[in-house]
Amino acid sequence: MVATLTRPMPIPKAKLPRKKVLTYDDYARLTPPDNGNYELQDGKIIFMPTPTPLHQLVSGNLMVEIHNFIRKNKLGRIIAAPMDVVFTPTDTFQPDLLFLSNERLHLIGNKKIEGAPDLIVEILSPSNKPKEMSYKKFVYEVCDVREYWVINLDKKSITQYEKTNNELIIKQIFQVDDNLTSIVLEGFSTPVAGLFE
Repeated sequence: MVATLTRPMPIPKAKLPRKKVLTYDDYARLTPPDNGNYELQDGKIIFMPTPTPLHQLVSGNLMVEIHNFIRKNKLGRIIAAPMDVVFTPTDTFQPDLLFLSNERLHLIGNKKIEGAPDLIVEILSPSNKPKEMSYKKFVYEVCDVREYWVINLDKKSITQYEKTNNELIIKQIFQVDDNLTSIVLEGFSTPVAGLFE
């Protein structure tokens, strides 16, 4: 007797749940209003640990230096984290410091910054992963951030990126014995060592 083969019944395709992509409105509803330790990255809410005292010391020192310079020269506004900056519907970051020139002051809303600042400063923490920082840099490029600084607390160095041909390219790496200068803030200069005191 010859066995006859029958076609197997097709297995129905399971409908897998789609990953929820969150927007700024979702983020604003889900994050506690009194806690600035969250960001929206690529549609996902990311928890950010509380910064270290050294992180805050450097941030405060740099904020004072930039604030004094832009106030004297009437160049715009400097704002410190926590401050939501909405770059895209699915990307809301909280840079450590951000500078808005007079031409971009209209981006300051009642609860958030609605677009790209001219200059962004990020101070690295142990929790920052290379993939996260690479993604943020990409978003900053696409959204027209003109200058970007990454401060490495362990090395006491500042990597300066400049927007060139639609890409943020490393312009200079300032070491502890250097004076930090800016492209956007023309004429600004401050000793790197002083930021860590």
